[in-house]
Amino acid sequence: MLILALDGASASGAGFGLVRNGPDGLSLLRERRETGQGAAVRLPALLSAALDRKPDLIAAIVGPGSFTGLRATLALAHGLAAGTGAEVIGVSVGEALAPALLAFGTATPLWCVSQARRDRVFIEAIAGDGRVAAPVSVTLEALPDPGGAPVLAGDAAAVVGAILAGRGIGWTPGPSVAAPVAIAAAALRRRDGMLSPRDAQPLYVDPPEAKLPGARSPAARP
Repeated sequence: MLILALDGASASGAGFGLVRNGPDGLSLLRERRETGQGAAVRLPALLSAALDRKPDLIAAIVGPGSFTGLRATLALAHGLAAGTGAEVIGVSVGEALAPALLAFGTATPLWCVSQARRDRVFIEAIAGDGRVAAPVSVTLEALPDPGGAPVLAGDAAAVVGAILAGRGIGWTPGPSVAAPVAIAAAALRRRDGMLSPRDAQPLYVDPPEAKLPGARSPAARP
C-alpha cells in the first residue's frame, strides 16, 4: 500500500511524504518539506513531480493550525482522491505526534502546542493511555499550569517553553512537526478503529475572523 501523507498545519511550512505500508511495517520512500509563506500552495506542483503512481490512501493533517495551509492541503487531498479513488483519512497534529510524546514516558505532562493567530496557541494534551484531548485555544499570557515539567511538541513548543521557563517550570522539547510515517501511522489507527472517527475536514478551534456582511436596511439601499 502506498500512503501519501500531507501536512499544511504549520504557518512556517508544509510538506508531504510517500510512505510504503508493507510486510515489515511503514517505511518512508520520499519526503519534501517547504518553508515560508505559501508553502502549502506550492505542494501540488512539487507532488506532481514526485508521485509516480496512484496512492492507495491519503493521510492528511486536519489541524489545528494555519487556516490557509489546512484548506490548501485538504483541498489537494480531496482533489487527488477524486481522481485516483484513494481514501482520505484526517488526523490532528496531536494524534500524529502522540506516540513520539508517549515515548518520553507518562510521568510528566505531554502537550502538543501549535501556533495560532497573533499571541495564541492551540494545546492538545496527551493522556497516559494515548488519548488526545480536543484542542483548546489560549493566549500566551493565560497559559495554564501544566502541573509539572512538560514535554512539548509542535511548532509552538519553543515559544511556550520559554514562557514556562520564565515561570520557573522546566520543559523537554519533542518533535516540532509530525514525520510522514507518523501521519500515516495515525491514519491507519483511525482506519482500524483505534482512534475515534473524524472527518477529513479542517479542524477549526477559533471562530473565523471574517464576518459575513450584515443585512442592509431598506432605507440604506440606493
